[in-house]
This record gives sequence, structure tokens and C-alpha cells, in this order.
Amino acid sequence: MMKSVPSLQRGNRKLGKNKTWNINLPPHLTCIGRKCFEEGCCYNIKAWRLYPSTKLSWVRNWLLFFNDSETYFDHIIGRIQRSTKPLKYFRWQAAGDIPNQIYLEGMKRVARSCPNTKFLALTKSFDLTFREIPKNLEIAISAWPGEKLPKHLRARFPVAWFIDGRETRYGRKEVIDCPGQCEKCRKCWNLSKTNKDVKFLKH
Repeated sequence: MMKSVPSLQRGNRKLGKNKTWNINLPPHLTCIGRKCFEEGCCYNIKAWRLYPSTKLSWVRNWLLFFNDSETYFDHIIGRIQRSTKPLKYFRWQAAGDIPNQIYLEGMKRVARSCPNTKFLALTKSFDLTFREIPKNLEIAISAWPGEKLPKHLRARFPVAWFIDGRETRYGRKEVIDCPGQCEKCRKCWNLSKTNKDVKFLKH
């Protein structure tokens, strides 16, 4: 029988062990049509292929959301609020992307219900409507070399640039270099406040 609650990870090597909770969705279902996925550069594909338990948890989250989205987000809110230590940082979709508007609205509800937690989401779901984003939910649009960025989103949100030698557009404003360790940096959770973009080297 499928586990009836979403699988939340309490961190990883990059995000920090037990420091940054995150929840993931399968890239094969949420990233179709994205250049990063179609060009075979998605770094989550390796985990998808090598770790059956990881693949299962991502698919379970996907199925639970589509079966009952309200309960899905209720569980996430409850887990955060019941945490024995106050949860400062949460990352949406370290794997996968925001699948639709319903999911984005759920992310906003979680942020409003957990005002003491800072949430981060990097996304290529440019077709969604990003209205009334809570202050503790940091949205950054993820840029792939050669991929057109909607002007209205680029003007409003910070950009996460993928750098592999082809990208030339990231001089719009001050850009920080990702050091590869979220626990020691945390700047991505405050990009809007500092008016900065971020760039990630190919990994």
C-alpha cells in the first residue's frame, strides 16, 4: 500500500543535513519540454536511475498531490509546524518543477501558514500566474542558455543562471556565485531583498 503522506527530505549534501527540508517531484513528469531536461543535463536523472527509493518517493509525492492536493499541502504544513526545532529554511522541488497553478497556490498557502520559515523555489514554469507571493516565499526564475525569459518575470524576480560557457546575459545586475553549500550561504533565500541574481556552474 502506498504511503499516504508526502515524503519530505530533511536535507542533503548540498542543502545541509537536517538543516533544509525539501520536497521533490519526478523530473520526467514535471520538466517535459524544459531545455535542461531535453538536452540531457538534468542532474537529478542520476538519482532517478540509481536510487529506487528516491524514485519511489518522488512519484509518491506526484500521485498524492494529484489525488488530493489540499491534503497534500496540509501534511506539509503540519510537518513544518510540528518540527521539534523551528524550521528556518525549506526548498521546493530540488528535483522537478512546479507542475501547475494549483501547486503554486498550495506553496503560497504553506508559506502563509508557516511565516517563520523561509521558502525557496527555482522554476522554469513561466506560464504560471505569480500573484500575491508571500514575502517568505522566494521565487527565482531558472535560466537555461538560449532560452527566452519572459520580460514580466525577469523584471519582477531574480534569475538563477546556468553557466556552462554559453550564457552571456547574466550581467543585468549583481550576480552571486553559488558556492555549492546552501548551509553556509543561504543567499538564494534572500535574492529579492538584496536585488541580486545567482549563477550556478554546470555540475
